[in-house]
Amino acid sequence: MSATRDQKITHDVGDRISYTLRPVVSFKLENWEKRRAAMQDVCSSCHATGWIENFYKQYEGTVDLYNEKFAKPAKSIMEKLYASGKLTKTPFDEKIEWTYYELWHHQGRRARMGTAMMGPDYTQWHGFYEVSKTFYTEFIPEAEKLMPGVTADVMKSDYHKWTQGLTPEQIQQQIEFYKKRYNQ
Repeated sequence: MSATRDQKITHDVGDRISYTLRPVVSFKLENWEKRRAAMQDVCSSCHATGWIENFYKQYEGTVDLYNEKFAKPAKSIMEKLYASGKLTKTPFDEKIEWTYYELWHHQGRRARMGTAMMGPDYTQWHGFYEVSKTFYTEFIPEAEKLMPGVTADVMKSDYHKWTQGLTPEQIQQQIEFYKKRYNQ
C-alpha cells in the first residue's frame, strides 16, 4: 500500500504521518504538510478525494477535541500540582500520577489511534468513553483532594460546563429535540 505512481515503496510507517499521537498533547510534526500530501497520495490509490478529505476532517477534529477538552487541561492541572509542591518529583509515587498516565497514555492514545486507524470502537468505547470516565470520576476529584480549587478554571470552560447542570430552557430544548426526532 505504500507505493503509488509518484512514490516508491517504503517500510518506514512513520514517513507519511503528519501528527504524533504519542505525547500527552498531540501535535503536527515537522514538514507535516509534505507528509500529509504523501499519505493522501497513498489514500487516493483506492479512495475518492471526498473520502480522504472527510477522513482528515474527522481525524483532526478528534485530535483537537482530545487536546482541548482533556489533554491540555489535565496537563495544566498536573503542572499546578507539581509547582505547588502537592506532588513530589518522584514519578508514580502518588495515585494521581497513575490516573493521569492512564488518562493520556492508554485511554487517550486509544481514542486518537482509533481514529487514525478508523476503528470507531477504539475511538469511542475504548477511548473517549474511558477518557471521560477517568477524567471526571477519578482525575478531577483526586486533583481537588490534593489542592482544592485547582480544577475550577477547567471545569468552567465550555467543554465542561455541562457538569454544572442544565437550565430549564436547555432541558426543554432537549425534550423537544427528542420528541421531534423520535415522534414521541
